[in-house]
Amino acid sequence: MTRRARDILLDVLRDEGVTHIFGNPGSTEMPLMDALVDAPDLTYVLGLQEATAVGMADGWALASGRTGFVNLHAMGGLGNAMGVLVASKASETPLVVTAGQQDTRHLMTEPWLSGDLVGLAAPVAKWAKEIRRGADVGHALRRAFELARTAPTGPVFLSLPMDILDQEVAGGTPPASAPPRLGASADAPLLAERLAPLDPGRVAILLGDDVPSSASAGLVAFAEAGAYPVWGTQLTSRVAFPAGHPCWAGVLKPDFAVMREHFEGLDALVLVGGRAFVAYPYRAVEPVPDGVAVLHVDDNHEAFGREHAAAMAFFGDIGLTLEAAAAKLRPLLDRRKVEATLAGRAERRKGALAAVRREILSEPGDPLSPDAAVLAALDAIPDGALIANDSAATFGRVQDLMSTEPGRYFFARGGVLGCSMPAAVGAALAHSGWVVSFVGDGGAMYSPQALWSAARYKARVMFFVFNNRRYGVLQNVAKGLGYSNAVAGRFVGMEIVEPAIDFQALAASMGVPAARAKDRDAILAAVKAAVGRDGPSLIEIPVR
Repeated sequence: MTRRARDILLDVLRDEGVTHIFGNPGSTEMPLMDALVDAPDLTYVLGLQEATAVGMADGWALASGRTGFVNLHAMGGLGNAMGVLVASKASETPLVVTAGQQDTRHLMTEPWLSGDLVGLAAPVAKWAKEIRRGADVGHALRRAFELARTAPTGPVFLSLPMDILDQEVAGGTPPASAPPRLGASADAPLLAERLAPLDPGRVAILLGDDVPSSASAGLVAFAEAGAYPVWGTQLTSRVAFPAGHPCWAGVLKPDFAVMREHFEGLDALVLVGGRAFVAYPYRAVEPVPDGVAVLHVDDNHEAFGREHAAAMAFFGDIGLTLEAAAAKLRPLLDRRKVEATLAGRAERRKGALAAVRREILSEPGDPLSPDAAVLAALDAIPDGALIANDSAATFGRVQDLMSTEPGRYFFARGGVLGCSMPAAVGAALAHSGWVVSFVGDGGAMYSPQALWSAARYKARVMFFVFNNRRYGVLQNVAKGLGYSNAVAGRFVGMEIVEPAIDFQALAASMGVPAARAKDRDAILAAVKAAVGRDGPSLIEIPVR
């Protein structure tokens, strides 16, 4: 008995938990598109541009906790998608990315639409291969999914020549390998023993960008065991610690001098995960002062020593390792002092957040400041909404007020604009509640096609566009670096004024209702209207 390779491909997708295929088809994808006609259990999600397709798959993967699947069109389509794939690699999003290749029987002549897809994809993929036999399709896909979801997670690429998918293959669908089981580090008790003699007030926890939300329970248990403050990074692709917890100290700006200031006086810094020391722009400062011991916990052996030397390194499942260390640490510390410290942290944090809120609300509002605009949006959106963010408007004081919860906040860490809009659409297809996209006016123009996909699939997304008609981050960096033209207020290529972008008209052309809201009351009204719709909305907020 034989079957076509394309049918084995679909069976593997089903078995791997894929429910949505994100893509933009071309002629080299016809075998797959034909097979999907008789596969109603697999939803093909059309993106009008390949970057949008990858962005939607990225959001779906992060929100669902499963590996996303993307199908692109040949060399040009993969080229269009490269920017967002850079972001997916930086965010370590598990994706299996495929692209149609020309028929192998005439690849030697370099026909139209052919090219070195593997060479193009290799810099942004953990593994990149071109399949040359139908019999290899099932095995290659199984390996791709395994690699994509193994730490460090990330995109994997397969080139699929169109004739390969139509080949007849003997045998059944190859099974998946048993997933690897990574338990707690056997040395977890040593972490507790190292910390127990120290003053808990001279210990802090720093979270890397790649800590999975599944580690949240272990993180909370460990932080509570010593009432340790927990710091996150501003440019984080995902959240593993609840912002409402008393131990949450906030996010650190991507500035080594700021980090060093917070770490002065510590005896130990517990580094959880990797990529925590992010600097933008460069500063000739070491973020960790001399004498501070870095105790590193990670599930990725490549992370140890990458950013900072570790006095002790603990390799294992992050959540389980921290739970084991917490269990050992609790009886070694004075519980009354720890509880009193936790209560004090809760009270101080409550007061600090109230002060930030009062300060933001007291600002004049015509137009709103970025902080005031974001706060108004946060106050208006439904409880439990998932946030997909790539807007610099959220980087101010208001960031302390953002309800970033494990599994409900994602950021385009790679610095690639335009990721949050398609990511929000993909996330909405995996999330039962509302999804909010925070994006600047510049970033929104990188992927406006996401609006069409949101309307087509009735995604429950609210797109907030914070519009200052300029590339504000670039202007601030130029000022901060002291460039003379920037100090004088003369910027080249950083204004979006003439002509001004009509976001309401743009949204309407894609089938998305839109409103322009200038103050808190108007923002609240716009959100109420959006909640009453069966599908997406766009809310433009002018900011200064």
